[in-house]
Amino acid sequence: MAGKRVNLSDLASEPALPEARVPAFAESAPRTARVHQVAANPLNTRDLTADHSKIESIAESMRTHGQLQPCAVVSRDAFLRIYPEYELAIGKAVWVQVTGGRRRAAALLANQPTLDIVVKNNLADSREVWVGATAAENLDRENLDPIEEALAVQLLVKECGTGKAAAERLSRTPAWVTQRLNLLKLAPELQALLRSGEVPLRDVRDLHQLPPSEQLQELRQRQQGPPEQELTAVNEAAIPDASLDSKVKSERPRRSSAAAAIKRLGGTPDKVAEALRAEMTLEDLRILVELLLQPAAGDQERAAGTE
Repeated sequence: MAGKRVNLSDLASEPALPEARVPAFAESAPRTARVHQVAANPLNTRDLTADHSKIESIAESMRTHGQLQPCAVVSRDAFLRIYPEYELAIGKAVWVQVTGGRRRAAALLANQPTLDIVVKNNLADSREVWVGATAAENLDRENLDPIEEALAVQLLVKECGTGKAAAERLSRTPAWVTQRLNLLKLAPELQALLRSGEVPLRDVRDLHQLPPSEQLQELRQRQQGPPEQELTAVNEAAIPDASLDSKVKSERPRRSSAAAAIKRLGGTPDKVAEALRAEMTLEDLRILVELLLQPAAGDQERAAGTE
């Protein structure tokens, strides 16, 4: 006679729903679990507290339409096999969330008793797989700020061992990974401006090369631009014609938008190339190289005139 089956979820503070009673190793179709039986992902680098308006919107949608997409989870045992140090963090939860952190937070906000889940224990095969899945899910979502991306990349690089390995797992270039990691070298004030969207990424991508104490001042100087003295009817009349002519001739020409962009990208060919590789596809880079190597129209005319 077979022994009595023991459901691990009975050890939790709340009884499990019938749909949750499956072996811990099984992969499954979507099912239902009590919200409090699903622990938040302790390694999620996304700041859910800063995304309250979006969570409220999801909560309202849940009240009206229900949960439209399940959260990916792993069993408690599968998670603790790779992260035993987080046993206290997940409490008595039966499941640990991999993706769907905002949906879980919205369900709690909406006082929803249950959460639709799908068990994917293969995502807990190793720490590298776990962090890679979490990072990939976050990077593909909207409204993830560059610092949150950088923190996710940093964690993945730690588990993968190298930036190149992390880039391969994320299907990104090594230059993109390096660029994100460099953001964590920015002063806290700059990181805050970047997270809030007050400063675009292109304006700070090379500031990590300066000491943190000088970064904010350099950004302010770039934003203000070089001081220029404008001629007015008063000071123009006060300058003799000859002096005015020499002043106009000696004025330095204004920097073109292309020159300003090159400076923002680092100023040197290697730094410009690194910045472009981080933002452009390989095919776009090939097209750009071909265009750069084509002679300009003026060069063609001058060459024709010498023949």
